[in-house]
Amino acid sequence: MGMPNEDVTFIEHLPCDACGSSDANALYSDGHTFCFACQKQVQNAEEPSGWVHEQKPKQVPHKKGTKQKDLLQGVPKAIPARGLTEETCRRFGYWVGQFDGEEVQIAVYKDEKGQPQSQKVRTRDKRFITLGDHKAARLFGSHLWSNGRKLVVAEGEIDAMSIAQAQNLKFATVSVASGAAGAVRCIKDNWDYVCGFDEVVLMFDQDEPGQKAALAVAEALPVGKARIAHLPYEDANECLVKGRAGDIIDAIFQSKPFRPDGIKSALDYRDVITVDEAASAISWPYSMLNEVLRGLRKSELVTVAAGSGTGKTTFCKELAHHLMMSGQRVGIIALEESNKRTLLGLVGIHLSKNLLINRDMATDEEVLAGFDDLFGDKTCVLFDSFGSNDVDLICQRIQYMARAFDVDYLILDHISLLVSQHEGDERRNLDAACTKFRTLVQELDIGMIMVSHLRRPDGRGHEDGAAVSLSQLRGSHAIAQLSDACIGLQVDPEDPDSDIRHLRILKNRFTGQTGDAGTLVYNRETGRLMEQEISLLLQGQEDNETSAAIPF
Repeated sequence: MGMPNEDVTFIEHLPCDACGSSDANALYSDGHTFCFACQKQVQNAEEPSGWVHEQKPKQVPHKKGTKQKDLLQGVPKAIPARGLTEETCRRFGYWVGQFDGEEVQIAVYKDEKGQPQSQKVRTRDKRFITLGDHKAARLFGSHLWSNGRKLVVAEGEIDAMSIAQAQNLKFATVSVASGAAGAVRCIKDNWDYVCGFDEVVLMFDQDEPGQKAALAVAEALPVGKARIAHLPYEDANECLVKGRAGDIIDAIFQSKPFRPDGIKSALDYRDVITVDEAASAISWPYSMLNEVLRGLRKSELVTVAAGSGTGKTTFCKELAHHLMMSGQRVGIIALEESNKRTLLGLVGIHLSKNLLINRDMATDEEVLAGFDDLFGDKTCVLFDSFGSNDVDLICQRIQYMARAFDVDYLILDHISLLVSQHEGDERRNLDAACTKFRTLVQELDIGMIMVSHLRRPDGRGHEDGAAVSLSQLRGSHAIAQLSDACIGLQVDPEDPDSDIRHLRILKNRFTGQTGDAGTLVYNRETGRLMEQEISLLLQGQEDNETSAAIPF
């Protein structure tokens, strides 16, 4: 911390914007502030001369063999402002004494034999100075207990004494020697002592630094030993001062065993075990595909695989339109076309007019009316991805779409282009990208439909009707392994130049059923990719209307 010259005096305590502490930030007469919780120092434009910068509390060194001679003398006294009794202070070794002509509070750290080892001196303006061999300090209060069933660890000396006083020293209560910032190191330095207890209850400050430190300590302790306590106020001493000592005891007994992220008890799922995922799923736009996959679900990654020129983008537009018409919020990242072209294609599907091929099929007024009808009360978010093919950037944009716009389903067209322009092994890049997307899908609870190109097979190509298989997915095996479902889109092998497309399920984690999933037909007039039966039915209706219009 920064130590001012003699002309600079402490004025008052303030909240800290950096760490969220309510009173650890000290304001001095020259206008600078210093937070004793997170060590954040803010200077004035004109820094006073004589200012010495330090990042740690001032430590007074001792000579070997004479450490106790360097320590201060003091007497235990009640601290009414903190609600602490004289007996509590005496038991722990918390004194009131003199340092540099001012009254200070002295926390005495003792070794395993109960002999003073070091001291932490607290001044009225909340500066901290250490005396003696404080680098090797044990946990404050640890000389009172050896081992047992339960150990409560606090962030500071005042809180440790408050906890102990609230429960009449029933459970061993200690504090770390250097606050939240050094909590993990302090616990490791006292590893054998801490692990001598069956349970370790971490009752740190409720602000962000305190809770982060509690999690870090819990992670460091042996599995199953740590419990984290939560208080209704900032810290244990505030509970004591407000006459809520009972809340401290409740927090000890109600503390929950720490479980690392991702570890769940079966009982955590009791409320959702009877929910039928398939029953609540959004349907696919194609009946047989929907029958085999049993709908679209959030937290699932679906890969659409096909060769070049087989209609992957049109398939994705049909899906996006169907999802929006089903009331779902859709995000689109189209890496091969502009957002304007994507939107015009969606409006064309909505109007059943192939506007991408023949813009004259609809007037400007008709296009705008279709646009307003489709997007006016529905959410569709697009990313202007031109020149932005960085995987981490795409992940950030997906997170923003999900959190800011509550996107339900995200369509990425396509992952192959996303990694093709990066240096290095394309296979590894694909695998890494797919792993990140799989994690995002689970974390954000969104459904993701991802398009992937295929390796060119030996002999007959996909554009000539070669069948699609999982082994042809680019990358090693990550796309196939991490996807919940894989859908192959392939041209008709009997007539590769036709507008017929066959759907094939390559992977189906939900039911395990794979194989044929229907036939689609692309209508060049409407720009629609529809099921063959529906397409033939609509074509028959058009033929009848045309015949009816011919006079006899």
